[in-house]
Amino acid sequence: SRREDVKTAIELLSLLLVGWIAGAELGSWCCVQPVVARLPYEQFVAAEQGMLRTFGRIMPVLMPVSAILAVALIILSRGDTRFVFGLRVAAACCIAVTVVATLLVNVPINTQTASWQLTNDPSAWQQMRERWHFFQGVRGALFAAAFVLLAIPLVVTRR
Repeated sequence: SRREDVKTAIELLSLLLVGWIAGAELGSWCCVQPVVARLPYEQFVAAEQGMLRTFGRIMPVLMPVSAILAVALIILSRGDTRFVFGLRVAAACCIAVTVVATLLVNVPINTQTASWQLTNDPSAWQQMRERWHFFQGVRGALFAAAFVLLAIPLVVTRR
């Protein structure tokens, strides 16, 4: 049926988008940020500001779209088993917490990062970046959890 085709498309798109975001967030957290954080102060600031210009264009679009897709999937999953429905609600909750954490913590830090001057206090920079890094890990873990929660119903229902 048409409803099932739409639902399947949203399932796949959600899985792909959430998986991509999880990979980007966790890749940044565990592979890129530790290397960048060891750079001398001037290069550290320049690298963070450069990455912000790149990710700052993509993530403000992709994260809300992933939340919208998660909500759409919940709406389309009302007739599914409670198990599948529950997993999709849990995935949407992970995404929602991530979006809220992003807006409350990471976006204000990103705003400071974008306007940071090298004449500012390097220790304040370090503290700010450590806070951002912690929340980057939280966001990455929550998106990874959402990915798993979205994948399970696809595996279980396709058997």
